[in-house]
Amino acid sequence: MALPIVAQAKTESFADQYVAARVAEIGEQDRLAVQGYLKLQARIPESDILADRLFDASIRAGDMPAAVRAARARSLAKQGTAETALLLFADAWRQRNHDMADLAADELASRGSLAFMSPVLKQWVLIRRGDAPEFAEVDPAVNGVLAYYSTDQRIYFDLATGRLAKAKLGLRSIASQSGDYVRNVLLAGAETLSGPKGDPVFAQALMRAAAGSSAMTPSAPKTGTALSPDIGLAAFYARISAALAEQNQPEEGLVLARIATWLAPDRAEMKLALTHALHANGLLSEALQLLATVPVESPLYFSAFEKRVDYLIGAGQVENALSLTKSEMDRNPKSVATQLLRARALQAQGSTAEVVSIYRSMTQSDDFAALPPRQQASYRLLLASALDQANDWPAAKVELEKLLIADPNNAQGLNYLGYALLERGGDKAKAFTLVKRAYEINPDSSAIIDSLGWAYYLQGNTALALPLLEKAAKAAGPDIAINEHLGDVYWAVGRRRDARYAWRIASYGTEGETAERLSRKIDIGLNGRKP
Repeated sequence: MALPIVAQAKTESFADQYVAARVAEIGEQDRLAVQGYLKLQARIPESDILADRLFDASIRAGDMPAAVRAARARSLAKQGTAETALLLFADAWRQRNHDMADLAADELASRGSLAFMSPVLKQWVLIRRGDAPEFAEVDPAVNGVLAYYSTDQRIYFDLATGRLAKAKLGLRSIASQSGDYVRNVLLAGAETLSGPKGDPVFAQALMRAAAGSSAMTPSAPKTGTALSPDIGLAAFYARISAALAEQNQPEEGLVLARIATWLAPDRAEMKLALTHALHANGLLSEALQLLATVPVESPLYFSAFEKRVDYLIGAGQVENALSLTKSEMDRNPKSVATQLLRARALQAQGSTAEVVSIYRSMTQSDDFAALPPRQQASYRLLLASALDQANDWPAAKVELEKLLIADPNNAQGLNYLGYALLERGGDKAKAFTLVKRAYEINPDSSAIIDSLGWAYYLQGNTALALPLLEKAAKAAGPDIAINEHLGDVYWAVGRRRDARYAWRIASYGTEGETAERLSRKIDIGLNGRKP
C-alpha cells in the first residue's frame, strides 16, 4: 500500500521542480533555471524536453558546460540540431580531441542550412593537426553560400599556417569592403604581419583600413606571432552569428556567438559579436556589462563604447547615455567621435539647442577646413538636420548649400535640400534637378527614390511617380512618409482601396497631427468625399 504513495510523492516532486525551473526561465532567471533543469535531467536523462529546455536556458545564461551536457543528450537521442553539432565540435576542439571534432563536423554536414560550415571546420582540424593542404577553391555556382562565407576564412587559414604572402593578397582584396567580419580579419592580419617575419608597414596600412570601416580607436598593431587557430575559428562562428541575427534568427545567432566567445574569450571582436546577439535576444544588461570589459587600449574600445551609448538610447536610458558620454569626454576632451555620440544622446533627449551648438562648434573649429570634403559634408548635414528640427530652416538651407559646395555629388545633401524645397514651396525646378541628381548618384536609396517619385507627382506625372513610390515602399517597409505619398498617388490614379491600404500602413505608430491627417485620408480620401 505504501508504494503508490511513494511513487505519487516523487511524481509531484518532479512536477514541482519542473514548474519551478520553467517559472525561473520565463522570469529570465536563466541561471536558476539551469540549476533546476540539471537536477531534473539527472533523474530523467533520456527526456528530450528537458534536454531542449536545458540547452536553451544554458545558452541564455552563458553556462557552456551545461549547454554541452544538453547537446550530448540531444545527440544521443538523435534529436541534434546544427547548433548542437556546432557546440559539440567546439567542445571537442577545446579538448584537442580532433577525432571527435571531425565527427561533429560530419554530423553538421547533414544538418540543414548550416551544413555549409562543415568543410571550414574540418579545415581547422587539419591545420591544428599540422597536416593542412590549402583550402580548395569553392565554385560559387556549386556552393554559393560556402564561397561567400569562406572569403575571410581563407585569409585566416593562410595567417595560421604561415602563408603570409598569400594572406597579404587576400587582405588587399578584402580591405575595401565593409562589415565587422572585414574589420576582424584586417585586425588579425595586422597583428600577425607586425611581427619580425611579417611586414610592419603593411600591418599599419591594415590598421588604417580597419579604422576606416568602423568606429575604431587608432592604434598601432601589437607585435605579432602566428595566428592562433582559436581566433580564426571563433571569427567564423562570430560571422555566422551576425548573419543569423540579420535573418531574424536571434536565438540561433546567440548560440554561435556564445561559442565564439568560449573559443576566444579575451578577444574584443568576439565580445562585440556576443553583445550584438545578446541585445538581439533582449539580454541588455549582460550586453552592457560585457561591453564595459573592453579595455581602453583595445583598438575596438570606441566600437564597444559606441554600442553602449546606442543600446542605452534605444532602451530609453538617455540620462545614462549622457552620463557615459560625459565621462568619456572628460577622459578624452578632443574626441570628435565622442562629441557626435553625445549629440546623438542629446537629440534623443530633445535638447535640440545643445545639439546645434555641438555641430556648429565642429564646423567652426580650426581643424574643419583640413578635413576631407566628404567628412565636412557629413558634419554640415548633421548641423542642417539639427537646425531644421529647431525650426530654423533658413540657417539649415545655408548649411546644405555650403555642403554641396564642398561635396557637389553628395546624394544625401542633394536629396535633403531638394525634398525640402518641394515641401516648403521653394524653387520647384531646382528641387526636381536636385532630387534627380541624387537619384542618378544613389538609385538604391528608398528615401531618394521616394523624393523623385514625389517630385514627379507634384509635376502631375503620376505615370512616372507611381512605380518609383511602389519601389520605395517595398524597400523601406512601414515608412510613414513614403507610404503616405504612395497612398496619395494611388488615390490620384483611382486606386482607392490601394490608397487606403497604404495610408493605414503609414498610420501605424503615428500620433498628433500626422495621425489625424492620415485618419482623415483613410476616412474621406483626398477630395474630401467618401466614395
